[in-house]
Amino acid sequence: MHEKDRIIAELREVVESLTAEVRSLKLELAKARKDSSTSSKSPSSDIVKPPNKKTDRRSKSKCGGQQGHKRKLRELLPPERVDESFVYEIDDAQVRDRGLTATDQFEIIQHIELLDLPVHVTEHQLRKYFDPDGNMVLPNVPELQCPIFGPRMLAMIGWLKSRAHCSYSTVALWMSDVLQIPVSRGYLAKLCNGTISASLADVHEELKQAIPQQPQLGSDESSLKNNGKKHWIWCITAPLFTLFHIAATRSRSVLEELIGEDYDGFINFDYFSANCSFAWNFDIKAQYCWAHLIRDIRFLIKHPDNETKVWAEQLQDRSRKLFSAWHRREEMSDEGFRRSMLIHRDRFLEIIRKPPDSKEAENLACRFPIVEYPAGDNVETYDMSEDYFRFMFDTGVEPTNNHAEQQVRHCVIDRKITQGTRSLAGQRYHERMWTAIATCGKRERSFFDFLYHAIEASLLETEPPSLLTP
Repeated sequence: MHEKDRIIAELREVVESLTAEVRSLKLELAKARKDSSTSSKSPSSDIVKPPNKKTDRRSKSKCGGQQGHKRKLRELLPPERVDESFVYEIDDAQVRDRGLTATDQFEIIQHIELLDLPVHVTEHQLRKYFDPDGNMVLPNVPELQCPIFGPRMLAMIGWLKSRAHCSYSTVALWMSDVLQIPVSRGYLAKLCNGTISASLADVHEELKQAIPQQPQLGSDESSLKNNGKKHWIWCITAPLFTLFHIAATRSRSVLEELIGEDYDGFINFDYFSANCSFAWNFDIKAQYCWAHLIRDIRFLIKHPDNETKVWAEQLQDRSRKLFSAWHRREEMSDEGFRRSMLIHRDRFLEIIRKPPDSKEAENLACRFPIVEYPAGDNVETYDMSEDYFRFMFDTGVEPTNNHAEQQVRHCVIDRKITQGTRSLAGQRYHERMWTAIATCGKRERSFFDFLYHAIEASLLETEPPSLLTP
């Protein structure tokens, strides 16, 4: 080999090595820049959010009510909420001079104010007695064995702690500053993890038992620290209720416990290994989340490999056409809609099942295989893509698990403030309160009112209210 050819060969090796290194660095950089638009990361994890072209444009509309919109006014409180009322009239002389005509109608303006100290304190004096041995004896008053706060005050403490995301320090400060009632953070924790949590135990268990009977469910999970160790908040949603469960594991065993191995409805999942394993092993009719899939496709559009980038752009374009047709389903006949969905599905699968030669593209394509499995003496096949396209052909099935993710957001805010839990009792308190808050929201019920009645029933040992009934 001539010296010139040798130098060219060496330079070619260097160029190829540097090209591979640049490609690898670009991929690592793309992974490091992942945000909520290109991955399953939550929006709150975005250090710098990418600019939104729609919101960056200056709006021509002014702030406040827009022309043509119906005016919204605050509704008056009902008559039973009015403590005192005053009637104002124009004196008769002015009525005559100005030619006014009186009516039986009134313009009502309500002024609302807090009481000086909006609490009622009852003092119980128990006379002291001493027996012959010098031991003190007090009268037996069973109703005084409960906490020093009544059910309405306990409900307020629970509301502030879990609905308003207040820390124990903030609740204690509020009670001291506003109500002028000193209380320690330790006693507040004891009330929340004890009396308040116990009042919702049966309520939470009732919803847990109702999960396997629901025709459609959604599932999502988020992390939580318990004494520094990672735990998981599991969220199971149904049309009329939401249940939260804190577990030490993220494995499918939690789904087996909450949903059961014989579940016959539909479940909206993200494409997480525990969800996939649960669906595959127990023949669950899964609908994997398209929002997660599209974010993964968007990430591949930033891939350094040009073939992968072009492939991802084709998938994104095909996804847009698919959902454009799906959102116009009301304009089509049933047969026309079905035919349209089949065409869009097949074209999407035709693209995704021919990935370019990159690890990331092949990993995405692996979600849509046709697999073989033994069935007795025979070998049968199953098209895994069905678990992405059930929403096209089954009524009421959504293409994403966005609803479950939205329900978890309240818990995430709570987690960021409280920094997690420290005991099993704390975990039970949070999962029960989060469940009641989310379900009351779905039922359009007052969470405070429900919590008050639950605590009252617990203290009086009567039947607790139900979240399964309106």
